[in-house]
Order: sequence, then C-alpha cells, then structure tokens
Amino acid sequence: MAISFFQFGRKEVPNWSTLNDNTLINFYLKGSEEAFTELYGRYKLKLYGFLNNHISSTSLDVDEIFEETWIKVIKNLSKYKDEGKFSAWLFTIARNVYISKLRAIKVEVVSTTSTEVIELLDSNSNPQEEFVNSETIEAINVAVAKLPVEQREVFLLRQQDLSFKEIAAIQQCSINTALARMQYALKFLRAQLSEYYKKEM
Repeated sequence: MAISFFQFGRKEVPNWSTLNDNTLINFYLKGSEEAFTELYGRYKLKLYGFLNNHISSTSLDVDEIFEETWIKVIKNLSKYKDEGKFSAWLFTIARNVYISKLRAIKVEVVSTTSTEVIELLDSNSNPQEEFVNSETIEAINVAVAKLPVEQREVFLLRQQDLSFKEIAAIQQCSINTALARMQYALKFLRAQLSEYYKKEM
C-alpha cells in the first residue's frame, strides 16, 4: 500500500492515522513508539468499554485487566500474524486475561452451551442498530449485564463489528454455538425491553 507522509522537522515520518493496523504493527516492531501510540488510541476506548460491560457483574478490576491486556499485547506483537483483524486478536487476549482472573478468585462462570439454533440472526446485522436510541440505552445496559457470560460476550463483540466466525474463534466454539448465543441474547433483551416499555407506559 502507498504510505502517506508529512513533514516533521527535517525528516519525513508517516501520517500514522492513514495506516492500517498491520502496517502500524510493523512500524512498531521496527522501533516506532508513535506507531503503537496510534494503534493504542484506536482501540483503547473499545477495549475498555468491552471489559467494563463484560465484567460489571464480578468483583474484578477493569483497569487491572485493561492494563494487563496491553502488557500482553506488547509482549506478543512480534508473534502476531497479519491474518484477520487486530481487534479480534486483541479481544482474545483480553478475554483470556479475564478468564484467568476469574479462575484465580474462583468465580463460577455461568455457561450457555446449547448449540440448537431456533432462528439464525443475519450475520450482517448489527444488534446495536436494532435496539439503541437515546431513550433506551440505559435499559439495554442493565439488560445486557443480566445475560449469561457467553451470551453477553457475543453481543458485546458484535458491537465491535467482529464476525461470528471471529467470535467463535475467540470463544473457542463452533459458529453455530456463537449464533445460538446471539439468538438467545437477543430474545432475552427483547423480552427485557418489552418489560421496560410496559413500565414506561
């Protein structure tokens, strides 16, 4: 790909914001801290939001997991392969840190293991588009926090534009299982929002 440059003093440096994730990683591995700063800036809010929503029902420290995730990212970037999305790789690391912390404090994770799919959700749809408006965001957040762990995780990862194939890889399950978890999550959220609207009427 063509790399955009801009003048910086006497030397030319890349315009980091125009580069894709893999190119930024390559620059960082060659010694550019600015490249990593750009990469971090792209995903820090998404990662923090994902963790904050995902572990809200536990006693785990979001900041601790967030920091440990980035430490592991830095340590393992040299092993990262230019395949798929960097975000999927990042969220996989975050999830592993989260699970490790859960095991350490012996918190039982509620698991949804059914692979029966009643009605498959179109993989191109975005659940946020179905639900989010200015009046129901808080109701959704409350409902999402009530979902079983794996279902909540699928829903939140879909918010980050990850495909079901990528989510299945992160959760180490089949695509059908990921689809089923999303289906059950949406069914539950619809029911919760229905109750919310009845109370508001």
